Amino acid sequence: MGTYRVMRQDDNGNRALVAGELTRPAAEAMADEFEARGHKQLYWVEPVPDRIVVGGALLHQGRVLAARRSAPPEVAGGWEFPGGKAEPGETEQQALERELFEELGVRARALHRLPGSWLVRPGLELRIWAAELITGEPRPLQDHDQLRWLGPTDLTTVDWLTHDREVLPHVAALLH
Repeated sequence: MGTYRVMRQDDNGNRALVAGELTRPAAEAMADEFEARGHKQLYWVEPVPDRIVVGGALLHQGRVLAARRSAPPEVAGGWEFPGGKAEPGETEQQALERELFEELGVRARALHRLPGSWLVRPGLELRIWAAELITGEPRPLQDHDQLRWLGPTDLTTVDWLTHDREVLPHVAALLH
């Protein structure tokens, strides 16, 4: 049957979780109650995703790493913050650190989640985290053919995938 959550968006476009793990009727009743009280923000009900994808804004010496996708074909050539799917029982932080090792050959530490989340496809939600490089020199080992370190003024010099582009203001704040 699945579980649902109530989400809210403020005037700046920031999304936030209001309540999760509810039945659909309970989630809809909660959203209706907020609207009836005259809350000014946008509220909606959505299914809780089956899986989480984590992306890493990997920071090092005032720069962030961008990775160009080589696969799958529908996103090849687009730039992203590298990462991948969390495995069952794995925290988002553990997933990010594992994925950065597998995709780039580096050890990194997940720091904190950046605002926002994006539905990649039904049942799959992307969340982007700030992370710091601990050891290693990133190499494109899986699903990428090119890497670039970008400073604050370089962030718009690559063609970001839509979801990754939306988090750029938060990444830029980390670089200043």
